Amino acid sequence: MKKIISILLCMVLTVALLAACGTKETTGGTSTDVTTDTSVDTSTDTATDTSGEKPVVKVYGKVVEYTSGPMMTDALTEMLKDQYVIDAIQVDWANQDTVIRTGIASGDPCDIYNYTPSGMINFLDMATDLKPYLDADPDWKAQFSDAALAAATYDGKIVNVPWEQNFPVILANKTKLDELGIVIPESWTFEEFLVVAEEIKAAGYYPFTNAMDPGRSTWVFRNAMLSVVVSEGLGDEYAAGTLSISGDEAVAALEAVKSLYDNDYMYPGEGAVTVKNDECKVGFYQGDVLMMPEIAAGAKTTADAADFEVVTVPWPSAGSVEAINGVYNGFFVPMNVDDVDVAVDVLKAFTSTEIQAIHGAEGYIPANVNVEITDPFVNEVLTRSAAIAADYPFTIETWDYLRNGLIPDLILNGGVDTVISQLSFLEQQ
Repeated sequence: MKKIISILLCMVLTVALLAACGTKETTGGTSTDVTTDTSVDTSTDTATDTSGEKPVVKVYGKVVEYTSGPMMTDALTEMLKDQYVIDAIQVDWANQDTVIRTGIASGDPCDIYNYTPSGMINFLDMATDLKPYLDADPDWKAQFSDAALAAATYDGKIVNVPWEQNFPVILANKTKLDELGIVIPESWTFEEFLVVAEEIKAAGYYPFTNAMDPGRSTWVFRNAMLSVVVSEGLGDEYAAGTLSISGDEAVAALEAVKSLYDNDYMYPGEGAVTVKNDECKVGFYQGDVLMMPEIAAGAKTTADAADFEVVTVPWPSAGSVEAINGVYNGFFVPMNVDDVDVAVDVLKAFTSTEIQAIHGAEGYIPANVNVEITDPFVNEVLTRSAAIAADYPFTIETWDYLRNGLIPDLILNGGVDTVISQLSFLEQQ
């Protein structure tokens, strides 16, 4: 009997833990297609309202990987202290979907969840349509670009409010490139990039590197593919998912990517297929590799840590024009929150120019267009966003292959034919 009671108590406790909004089991990125530290701060800024008078608003949106993250939630708490108690909870990127689904299913969700607008297809039946609130407040709506709101629009509904923009950018050791007499062009094709890469290799350096961390391993292929389809006028079909991902365009992109590895241009040589981001950074800082991709959100921090001049360079184009993948980070409000109006009030505060300026001052790129970016390097990074193109709506299975299998197959397990065969199989599924 005691054993049965113990089991029942364990089950009750487990359900209670999973139901909590603050359960730390969850893209940046999309999401964000961004590799982040998955350690979780279990503390919150404010857990309860001891007075019982002010509503407690649970915001699943404290991004501790950004220097600006805690500063922004602290500012939010201070700004709204007379109206609400802000319970700011750290985003656990590795288990983001699980945390959100569990919280919503519990019936006691967070009032606001951080999630990329481009991934909201996963939560369309759970998210509040924010378009009526944006339309009712033209000044608030005007803070966002048309592109930012379009990224959050599904079937005429705006289900997410973007708060930052992110995309991969290539950082280069300008000090070394200047010593070698290499002039950075405004754009370059893969063929032109390979010529420069050969010069760098002949001088005893690795030209390029790309980390195989899941959030970064897809960048070179995706950008090459985007360049091909945009150059051929197929960008809209590709973004809509109606263009094959295993056709001639994919072959061209894969051959371009493979050339970097076949010619030994990728740091650290034999280990290029398994190299991690930390190793790439070490090689970059030591001067062994002269160019490396970085997320826009981390570009300034990475550049500032170098003891040489760092600049951005364009991505090599597998087609005739440069095109890169990019995403927004944003917030959505679940349909089953206690008070949508309260959640929207907090959203307006977090996306305000005052709080978004904190993000910009720390070297990141806020979605609020009214924030003035004064740092020259951040403005340089921002100019690279002009090449962003809408990416393909990859299925979960295809996305997993891109992150974990494509580069190993391309370089070690059969080459272009193997990858095309696998992409075709996934496409048919």
